[in-house]
Amino acid sequence: MFPTLIQLGPFHLATYGVLVAAGYLAGILYLNSKRKQLGVDESRFWTLVYWLFFGAILGGKLMYWAVEWRAVVSGELRLIRDFRYGFVFYGGFLGAALAGIPAARQLGRPYLDMADYFGVALPLGHAVGRLGCFMAGCCSGAPSALPWAVSFTHPECLVSGGLRGVPLHPVQLYESAGDLALAWGVSRLLPRIERKELRPGTAALAYMGGYAVLRFLTELYRGDPRGGFLLGMSVSQWVALACLLAASAILAKRGWRAR
Repeated sequence: MFPTLIQLGPFHLATYGVLVAAGYLAGILYLNSKRKQLGVDESRFWTLVYWLFFGAILGGKLMYWAVEWRAVVSGELRLIRDFRYGFVFYGGFLGAALAGIPAARQLGRPYLDMADYFGVALPLGHAVGRLGCFMAGCCSGAPSALPWAVSFTHPECLVSGGLRGVPLHPVQLYESAGDLALAWGVSRLLPRIERKELRPGTAALAYMGGYAVLRFLTELYRGDPRGGFLLGMSVSQWVALACLLAASAILAKRGWRAR
């Protein structure tokens, strides 16, 4: 819709980049307000943020390369030159989750005690970041005749040529709204965890399962050429299904009420 926020001569400030940065900032500000509950001082808080940030960047990029391996092999996508383009959210999520393990050990804090608060910070920041996708036209929806369908006509938008000017599902907004609802729902669990009514990790697992359902459903309305990976489902749908099964199995095995 508005790929470029500011243009001054040759300088371009992309709306996508600004909103993704705003999403990170929203998540960090929320976590900073919960420093006491996280059990870390300001210095250790930023250590945690740096661990998770670089884990998310590396994981998101590695999964993008895995999905786009044909473009990497053909040379169409160059690993260094094109590093700033293309990240997969689920790769970033898994990368941050893995990076949190050594971070928690370094900080001397239980992993699950901190993970619950990220179950709110992640969807909060993701909701803002998806607005950047909408402004750039990436992660676009499938053709739709619904009254709220949107058409992308800007010459710099990232919608594929065949879909430009075609009314599409605003799937980026679907996911943004779903993320906000998920952040609110998970936040309602935190007071019960703090009162030790629920076990640590319950909020994080609720986010993991809830987002899996949201992502699986929104992928049905995506129109970019990423589907049909296996049995007609995209890579993200398979990862979402795996995350949902894992979260459900862990909750069923360990329970969620504190003993």
